[in-house]
Amino acid sequence: MEPMDLESTHTLMSLETYIEQYEGNVRLQRLKFYVDNSPPSSGHYGMLIQTAMDCMNIGIYTDAVEAWNNTCPLDGITVNAEWVSQTSELLTSRVDKLERELKNYQLSQDKENIRRTHKALGDHYHNCGDLSNAVKHYQKSRDYGSTFLHSAEFLLNIIKVTVYLNHWTTIYNYIKKLELLQIPEINSSTLSFVLVKGLCEMATGNYTLAVSLLANVPHDSWTSEVVSPYSLLIYCSLCAIGSLTRENYQRLLLENNNFKQYMDTNLTMKTCLFAFYQRDYSNGLRILDEIKPKLKLDMFLEPLLDDIYDHIRNSCLRQYFTPYMACDLNIMARNFNTDVDDLERELHKMAIGKSMSYRIDDRNKVLRYWEHDKKTMVLDEILAMALKYQQKTQSIIIKSAIMKRGFTVKSGNTTSDEKPSTSSS
Repeated sequence: MEPMDLESTHTLMSLETYIEQYEGNVRLQRLKFYVDNSPPSSGHYGMLIQTAMDCMNIGIYTDAVEAWNNTCPLDGITVNAEWVSQTSELLTSRVDKLERELKNYQLSQDKENIRRTHKALGDHYHNCGDLSNAVKHYQKSRDYGSTFLHSAEFLLNIIKVTVYLNHWTTIYNYIKKLELLQIPEINSSTLSFVLVKGLCEMATGNYTLAVSLLANVPHDSWTSEVVSPYSLLIYCSLCAIGSLTRENYQRLLLENNNFKQYMDTNLTMKTCLFAFYQRDYSNGLRILDEIKPKLKLDMFLEPLLDDIYDHIRNSCLRQYFTPYMACDLNIMARNFNTDVDDLERELHKMAIGKSMSYRIDDRNKVLRYWEHDKKTMVLDEILAMALKYQQKTQSIIIKSAIMKRGFTVKSGNTTSDEKPSTSSS
């Protein structure tokens, strides 16, 4: 494993390149979140308007035009009423056609075609961004399924919609149901399934399990998914830095030939990963601070980012202090790009959470390893052994007294008129 040159320009992917990795409603939803949470820009609004038109999403289109006009009143644009009218008519005609077909199939009680039509309506509403109607029709398609494959198809459809609603508990339950079906066509190696499961584990705070799932997704098997290779690299890197031991970090990321292909696509994240592995915490944390504003524009990462960053700092503090009996807080603060007072506050929080065993020498500004009183620990063990011996002795005495008195229950069946006999001395 070759060392990494840590002198580089820390930049992430441009918006245009980032969005081009997605298609359809996935691209529109990610772009909308990016634009809504970034500083106003006519260029960003223009991109959102064009994407909304491509996806025939009238609601997002009109909202984007209004936002542009509020942001740049001098360069304001008007809603393309002709496009809105034509698109609305086209969408309405598609829905009417599908609903007519659905009524005919219901009259003839053709369950298979009823299921397919509900699925088609769900796909239509999903592509248009109407997630509530999409969920409604996907759920109705389940009522007409007749095979395990139909059930698996329903679960995958409902998962791909629910993921945009951030209902991770619901998604986790659907994933468990999908695994129980054991469908050969949909198993643990299916790309969509692994990506959503990895997202779910990350969203629920299971960062170690998320890394083990995402780091082994084959780099050369991508299609248009809810997560792009670039996003997978970001998610996997952050979760790994904040949760993995040094051995697992090296095994799952740096020595993983598959994950190396992801690292090679972005120099910034590759530099960051090697910085933490080489215990260059100052440079690694500085890179993370520089890219944090960009990371907050990711719709799946933004709610978790502060928690992940806290895990990363806490993990780095533990790794830094573990080899030593005492550390100079001034030197430690410089290595973590902070001052001594802020560092003490961080360590105090970790002490409350029992993440580390140490004491702070506030006078000399030294962090010292706190070793528990061995004498007290030995006395506690002796007391526990004595209590256990006392309980065991009492049980033996009671058993001996019972046997001596002859209070024993005879084995065998007894009738209702017979009672277990006892004898006394």
